[in-house]
Amino acid sequence: MEETTETTQVEKKSGSGRKTVALVIIGMIALLVIGGLSGYAEGVMERVNAENTQVSEQLSEQFGLVEEDIAGGRYDNAKQRLEFIISKNSGFPGATDKLAYVLVQQAITPTPLPTLTPTITPTPDLRDQEAVFANAQQQLGAKDWTGLMGSLDTLRKKDPTYKAATIDAWYYTALRNRGIDQILGTGVYTTTNMEGGIYDLTLAERFGPLDGYSAGLRTFSRMFLTAAAYWDVNWLAAVDNFRQVAANTPNLRDSSNVTAVQRLYQALLRYGDELAASPDKRTRCSAYEIWREARNMQDLDGEYSQKLKTLKEECYPATRTPEPDAFPTDVPPVDPPVDVTPP
Repeated sequence: MEETTETTQVEKKSGSGRKTVALVIIGMIALLVIGGLSGYAEGVMERVNAENTQVSEQLSEQFGLVEEDIAGGRYDNAKQRLEFIISKNSGFPGATDKLAYVLVQQAITPTPLPTLTPTITPTPDLRDQEAVFANAQQQLGAKDWTGLMGSLDTLRKKDPTYKAATIDAWYYTALRNRGIDQILGTGVYTTTNMEGGIYDLTLAERFGPLDGYSAGLRTFSRMFLTAAAYWDVNWLAAVDNFRQVAANTPNLRDSSNVTAVQRLYQALLRYGDELAASPDKRTRCSAYEIWREARNMQDLDGEYSQKLKTLKEECYPATRTPEPDAFPTDVPPVDPPVDVTPP
């Protein structure tokens, strides 16, 4: 009987030992797996960082070659390099402005001709150029900015020196006015195109500094687009940007024909909704002033009028004025009148 008991105890100890060994092995395997995954993740991260660094170095090298191409008049090569840079990194510093410069230079630089055997050059026949110039003059008077640009391109490609100062001035006029027309949706444009207008004004700057009106219009168009980018994403940023646009160019409108003032009104309502949904009472009550600002711009509809009323009752409850007692008990006694009649 004692032998049987000892055998049972030995079996229990053996079973317990096997469980301990199994747990240790499982723990070691788990540590190896975790370590392997961690090492794999670090390896992937290092590879991604290395690739990003390599791409950044490649783009910087290409941008340096762009400067050499421009200096050598190889504008096609420069354009291809810049388009490659922008496709890889749209925010690469200076790439967009440099591309605009290259496109202008391509437009005004004649295509190089192969070197020919020198011959006696006759007096140039300018009759074709004079005809194109006269047509450009008519387009200028008719405010046909796009047609004028085409005529100027033709003249500049034929002979860059032909009436160069006048043609530069007309380039500036055409680009400036077409840019303004696109931003405002005037002239031949029935809808606004802020991006196109900003681009034209940037090109016009290559021929001369922008005047205050066109420069300001470009600034507030950029601000309008920035505010629109925050729509449904960051209502406070949208409100802040639209406030500035509405204060300076209230009738500036997007391609949906919605003005800056209307956009500000809508953004204020939505920003107020966001604040009013907060569990914090102070934040929630700040929506009251936002909705009041919107109401000062335009009457609220029934829904928002009710929201404003409810929020006012919560945040600014009316204090009840106590009614006076019918028979006051704390009135001081009145002294009897003094007889001032002389004796």
